Amino acid sequence: MKRLYVFYDGECGLCRRCREWLDSQPAWVELLFHPFPSAEARRLCPDLPRFQPDRQLIVLSDEGAVYAGEDAWLICLYALRDYRAWSEKLATPALRPLARTICHLVSHHRLQLSQALLYLPGHVLQSVVTHSAQDSGRSSGLTPLRGPLLPRKHG
Repeated sequence: MKRLYVFYDGECGLCRRCREWLDSQPAWVELLFHPFPSAEARRLCPDLPRFQPDRQLIVLSDEGAVYAGEDAWLICLYALRDYRAWSEKLATPALRPLARTICHLVSHHRLQLSQALLYLPGHVLQSVVTHSAQDSGRSSGLTPLRGPLLPRKHG
């Protein structure tokens, strides 16, 4: 295995941050990233919709193996020089349930996590920055986010 094709949600800020992190790591296996609804993703994996890429990470190896959910995350970690040992530990029977639970929770709540962590899509972030700059009388710059994007604390 020389190459892994990673299909992710390009509209999800958390997914984009994970992609950036994976891409920045030294790797034993080349990782190539494609947003799942792209033409290139459909060309590489015509059956991609069958694996529900809108609900979980999907990875295709250059050998034709398809990995989904925690298996996709584990194969991505396995590809990285500094995290191969972690992937092997997390794949053991003792830790696999933990890996499955974490991957399921993160995948299921990725959009809420993106919002809470301010990993917003570029067009939304630009809108917030523009609105904030107008409200503060400044012509540019990022101001702290308030309003409907983050829940207010009562008390």
